[in-house]
Amino acid sequence: MKLYVGIDIAKHDFASALELADGSLKHSTKKLGNNTRGWNTLKSWVSREKSAYQADRVHLGIESTGGYEMPMVEWLREHSDFEITILNPIQVKRFIQSQLIRTKNDPVDARMIAHYMAVHQPDPTPAPPEGIKELKELTRHLDHLVRKRADEKTYLETVRDPGIKSLVKQMITSYDQQIRTVKQKINDHLDQHPDLKKNKDLLMSIPGIGAITAGILLSEINESLDAKQQVAHAGLAPRERQSGMFRGKSQLCKTGNRRLRTALFLPTLAAIRFNPVIRRFYLKLISKGKPKMVAVAACMRKLLHIAIGVLKNQINFDPDHEQLSLVS
Repeated sequence: MKLYVGIDIAKHDFASALELADGSLKHSTKKLGNNTRGWNTLKSWVSREKSAYQADRVHLGIESTGGYEMPMVEWLREHSDFEITILNPIQVKRFIQSQLIRTKNDPVDARMIAHYMAVHQPDPTPAPPEGIKELKELTRHLDHLVRKRADEKTYLETVRDPGIKSLVKQMITSYDQQIRTVKQKINDHLDQHPDLKKNKDLLMSIPGIGAITAGILLSEINESLDAKQQVAHAGLAPRERQSGMFRGKSQLCKTGNRRLRTALFLPTLAAIRFNPVIRRFYLKLISKGKPKMVAVAACMRKLLHIAIGVLKNQINFDPDHEQLSLVS
C-alpha cells in the first residue's frame, strides 16, 4: 500500500499533506520552510507516518512551478527512497475544480494534490540524464534573454528622446553579446557530453534543425513520453470546437511546453523550404485547401515526430525512410 504525499510549494515555504491509497488516512497536513531543514523534517515526518500505517512505499506529488520545486526534488532523490512525480499545474487545477472546492489556500492545495495522487496514481517522473539539467538551465536562460531583447526592441520604437534611445540601444547590444555567449556555452556543453553530442548530431541531420534548436529539443523533450504524448506536451495537438450543429475552427491547444513549441516554429519554416519530407507534406496540405498556418502547425508536429524517431532509433535522418513511421 502506498502513502501519497502532496506538496504545494512556494519560494520560502511549502505545505504538505498525506493520504493513504485505501483512504484510511486523509489530509494530515504540515507546513515547513522551503530549505534543507524543512525537507529533512518532511522526510522524517513522512517516514514515521509510513511506518505507523505500515505503508510499503511513499509517492510524492509536487507541481511544476518554474523552478521552486527542483531543489527539494533533487534533495529528496538523493536523501530518500520516495517516488516523485512532478505534476502539470493545469491538471491539478482542473482536478481541484472538479471536486467543487471553494476554499483556496496552501494546506487545501496540498491536500488536493495528495488526493489527486491517490486517485490517478501517476507514474514517477524519472531523473534527467546527465547533463540535461545544466543544458535546460542554459537554453531557458537563452529564451529569457531573447524575450528581454525583443521587449527592448519594441520599447525602442516608442522612444523619442535621443538620450534614452541611446541607452536602450546599449541595452540591446548588451543582450546581443549575452545571447552570443550563452549560445557558445550551449554548444560547448553539448560537445562536452558524448551522449548529448551524439544526439545533437542526429538532430542536426534533419534539414531545418540547427545546433541551438537541437539543444532546446534535447533539454525539453520528455523521454518518458511517446510521440503522440510529446505532441500534446508541446501544445501542438489540434483542439476541435464542436457542439451539436456548431462546428468551430480547429486550433492548437497550446496547453503544454511553450519553449518546445516556440523552438520548432522557425526550424519548421526552414524545413518547409529545405527538408524534402516536410516540404512534400506541406504542399500536400496546401493542395487540399488547408490554410497556410494550419499546414505549418501540422508540419511542426511532423518535424517533432521525425526528431523523436531519430533519437529513439539512433539513426541519422533519411528522407527515403521517414522516422515518423518508426515511432511507436
